[in-house]
Amino acid sequence: MCIVKEGTNIKLKQINTDAYETWIEQFENRNFLQSSYEGEKIKKDGWDVRYLAGMEENTIQVCAMVAIKPLMKLFCYAYIPRGPFYINKENLKEYYRLLQNYLKKEKCVYLETDPYIPLRQRDENGQIVEGGWNHQDVVDLYQEMGFAHLPLTQGYDMTRQCRWMSILHLEGQTKEQVFKAFPSKTRQNIKNALKYNIKVRKLEKDELSILHDLVSMTRERRHFSSLSLEYYQEQYEYFKDKAQAYYAYLDIDAYVENIQQSIDKEKQVIEQAQQRLQENPHSKNSQNRLHTATLYLESLYKRQEEAVLLQKEHGHELGLAAALYIFYGKEVVYLMRGSNDAYKKFKAPYALQWTMIQKAIEEGYTEYNFYGISGLFEPDQEGYGVFDFKRGFDAVVVELVGNFILPLHTMLFNVYKKKNHLDI
Repeated sequence: MCIVKEGTNIKLKQINTDAYETWIEQFENRNFLQSSYEGEKIKKDGWDVRYLAGMEENTIQVCAMVAIKPLMKLFCYAYIPRGPFYINKENLKEYYRLLQNYLKKEKCVYLETDPYIPLRQRDENGQIVEGGWNHQDVVDLYQEMGFAHLPLTQGYDMTRQCRWMSILHLEGQTKEQVFKAFPSKTRQNIKNALKYNIKVRKLEKDELSILHDLVSMTRERRHFSSLSLEYYQEQYEYFKDKAQAYYAYLDIDAYVENIQQSIDKEKQVIEQAQQRLQENPHSKNSQNRLHTATLYLESLYKRQEEAVLLQKEHGHELGLAAALYIFYGKEVVYLMRGSNDAYKKFKAPYALQWTMIQKAIEEGYTEYNFYGISGLFEPDQEGYGVFDFKRGFDAVVVELVGNFILPLHTMLFNVYKKKNHLDI
């Protein structure tokens, strides 16, 4: 059904989810927040979700998921998550002109969007790349269309989607090439995690309490409010197989067995060194070998005692880290994560990340999105530890163009802006 037609080649039309998903498949940079899966999910929070296309001779030229929610009792506001998909700028301008008139009739006070377009090229340290690409033209275009550009901020803002991300580019690279590009510290941490028998497996829907508990543990440590178990269950429900949680754990039985094997091996080394010293008591090489093996054996006995205690307390496995991932478009998004800090030495988050990066490569994804960071890059600043961890996987910083607001009813918007202290 045609909604608006105003004497132009473009007309606004509401389409169904299948038509929407089919059309946006052509865009490599589509994001899960723009998907119909997300659209169906947010309906439960009171959003009226509509898929509105700008059509020209029955061919879609522009399309967006438009979510509308009540505002100030009698009115509403509209939000286009991560901006619309469009073929060219002229069609986008006409689309927004038609959409503006349409939303006014729906009593919307304003429209907000946050296009999934990076602003300027940055390196792994967050520094702007000299001579790199720049999409200031997108900002200029939105301002030309009447949108106000919200201030570009740093730090975490829980009221909006993240503007700063860390992304590892995978296109054209093998697992070996990706691993080799990691800093030496990251490579060693991955090797240590594997040495400790850290294993990774997918969580089924009825196991999501494992993810919830580990995320809650991390959020308490960082003084963030925890999400409910229902949040993770809903991700599985609405995103289907595109939402997957993975869990890194210590296989305690294998860990105990490996320690015992190492003990047996060191005993043989000690025995051989002692035999050689009987034959040649002044051999420095044998003395050093005996000394080193004896110290290592002592450390193995201590580790064995700890492992036995872990076995008594936790049984066969010890949960160490878990994360929720969204597989959509060209990227795997590392959306939500948690870990047990009491057992940092096992380096489980490194095993989890490396397993999932390999999975992304195997399944043909070209980006591994570590997702939100604060956009602050000095050691004493907010979120530096999270940024530094993600940078350790050779991820570069991505800064998005930000949020834009288009007032639809000026007087009402000014009232709302004053009440909510909006700086635009």
